[in-house]
Amino acid sequence: MKKSILLGFVAVVLASCTGSFNETNKNFQLQFDSGQYEQAAQTMAAATINAEKPNNIYLGGLQCGNGFTWSNNIDGAMNCFSASDMVLSGEIPEDSSYEIKNYEKIMLKTYQSINAISQQDTFTKQFLNQAYDFQKSNIEDNGEEIESLREKFAKDQEKLHQAGVGYMPSIDALVKEIESQPIDPENSVVPMKDFANPYTTWLMALYDGATGDKNNANNGMKRVSEFAPNNSFVKTDIKGLDQGSVYIVFENGKVGTIQKRPLIPESLKPLTQPLMALGINAGIKLTIPDVYPGTKALTNLSISTDKEQVDTQFLASIDSIVKTDLDKYKTSNIMKAVAFEVGKIAAATVAGIAAHEAAKGSAFQDILTMAAVVGVMSVEKPWDLRSWDSIPNEIQTARISMPSNREILVNNNFIVTIPEEAKNAIVFIRIPTANAVPGVVVGILN
Repeated sequence: MKKSILLGFVAVVLASCTGSFNETNKNFQLQFDSGQYEQAAQTMAAATINAEKPNNIYLGGLQCGNGFTWSNNIDGAMNCFSASDMVLSGEIPEDSSYEIKNYEKIMLKTYQSINAISQQDTFTKQFLNQAYDFQKSNIEDNGEEIESLREKFAKDQEKLHQAGVGYMPSIDALVKEIESQPIDPENSVVPMKDFANPYTTWLMALYDGATGDKNNANNGMKRVSEFAPNNSFVKTDIKGLDQGSVYIVFENGKVGTIQKRPLIPESLKPLTQPLMALGINAGIKLTIPDVYPGTKALTNLSISTDKEQVDTQFLASIDSIVKTDLDKYKTSNIMKAVAFEVGKIAAATVAGIAAHEAAKGSAFQDILTMAAVVGVMSVEKPWDLRSWDSIPNEIQTARISMPSNREILVNNNFIVTIPEEAKNAIVFIRIPTANAVPGVVVGILN
C-alpha cells in the first residue's frame, strides 16, 4: 500500500475526531462484543485520536482493523492495520503514553495475514515472516532505566535514614520479595513455558504446507504440538493438505483485561514508622499491571458436512501469550512501583516532620500537616492499562474433509460456503460473546 494512501487515511481519522479516545474505545468494544463488527470499526475509525499522541493511532488502528476484518471489509482492515504499522515503523513516531507490547506486533501481523489469505494476496508470506521475526526478537535492553531507578531509590533511602528509619531493605530484596508472593489462582493466568505464539506458528506452518514448503510446515506443526499436545488435528494437519480439507479456526471469547494487581511487601511497612509516629496511618499502595483471566464465548464449535462431524479443539491461550509478554517486564515494573512508593514515603516523611516541627504544637497546624501528608500517601503510581481487547481468549482449530456440496454447518446454526476452486480452504470464525453474531472469513490455501 502506498505511503500517500496511508497518510491520507491517518489524516481522515484525525480530522474526524469526536469525544475522548478511551470513551470511544468503550463504545467500540460494546458494538464488537455483540457482533456489530462493521459499526464498531467505523466507530473506532472516527475516534478521538490526538495527533500529539500517536500511540492512540496505534491502538485505534488495531481495534478498527479487527472490526473490519470480521465484517469482511478487507480494504478497511488493511488501512487500519497499516496506520498501526506506521507507528511501529517510525513513520509516525511513537510516544511514551503507551508501551507497545511484543504480542500485539505478532497478532497484528497474524491478522494482516488472515486478510491477505482471504484475498489470495501474495503479501501473505511477508506478513507471516514478519510475525515470525517478532517472535524471535528480544525485549529491548532497559538497563539504563533500571540504573536510573536504583539511583533514585538510593537518594530516597538516604532521606529515610535521616528521618530516623534504621532498617532499609535494598531495592533488589524488595523486588525478590514481591516476585515470590503467591497470587490468587482464580484471578491469575498461567504464562507460556517460553515466548511463542502457537496460533501464528500454526497458521504459518499450514500456509507453508499449502504452498509447497513441507519441511518448514512439518517443523512448525511439531513446534505447535508441544504447546497443544491434546489437539489431535495438529498432528496430521499437513497430511490433510494432500487429501483436500477445510481448516477451521475458532477465535473464542474475549482476552483477559490488564488491571492493577495490588501487592503489599512486608519489608516496606517499617519505612512508614516516622509517619506513624506523627499519628498518620500511612497505607502502602503498591501495584503492578497484570492480566486477569478473560472469558470464553462457547465451549467449542461443532462442524458438520455431508461426510462427517468434528468439534474444534484447543490450540492456544491468548491470555497466556499476553501474560508471558507482561512477565518480561515484571521485574522492571516492580522496580518502578517500589521506587515510586519509596519516593512517595520519603517525600511525605520529610514534609510531615518539617511541618510538624514548624507547627510548634498547634493542633490546627497538625491537622493541616496530617491532611497534606495523607494526600501525598494516597497517590498511586499511574499505569496505562489500555490493551488490544478485541482479540480472543483462546484459539481452537479443527479439520474436516472437503465436503462434496462445498458447505459446512457450524453449531447447527449457520452455513459457510467454500469456493469451488479451493482444493484446501481455511475458515476463520470469531465469536466474542455467547450471543454475538459470528464473524466469518473464508480463505483459499491452494
